[in-house]
Amino acid sequence: MVINLIVFLFISILYIHSSGTSYALKHTLITEQELHSTGFTGYEPINPNLLIYPIKQITEKIELLLIFNKQDKEKYQYTILDKRFKELVFIINFKKTGFLEETVARYNANIGKLIKNNKDFSSNYKDKLSEYIKILKTLQDRYDSISSYRLLIQYAIDTTKRLI
Repeated sequence: MVINLIVFLFISILYIHSSGTSYALKHTLITEQELHSTGFTGYEPINPNLLIYPIKQITEKIELLLIFNKQDKEKYQYTILDKRFKELVFIINFKKTGFLEETVARYNANIGKLIKNNKDFSSNYKDKLSEYIKILKTLQDRYDSISSYRLLIQYAIDTTKRLI
């Protein structure tokens, strides 16, 4: 009985996600082509607006705990940052503004951890971080200059610059 309920919920979530995504593709800040022209490669499959997002976070924390080599741990933290960036772009571009403040805070917290622990390692990712800034600025330009969402995106841009 419990297994049937879990399967039903999982299928329901997938259906809702797929139908919502097709609708959302028509209602973005910028087109996919324009976004790809800035260097953006793609969104995360599980984003903060989904109910299963906390499971993703728990899995990432467990994976980080299971890495013992310091250099591998640093690489994984940059992988996590890339995931947070893709989530942030998804939330901004699909106008999921109810999740924007939390997503920016999560992105900035990851950068803060990297600044604190692995600042020396950031030189390997300088080009990628510069690309993040370029993409965020492109999205930011779509908001009014006095918009609180624009300010949140600026906060993410400023934090990214601190890591470079």
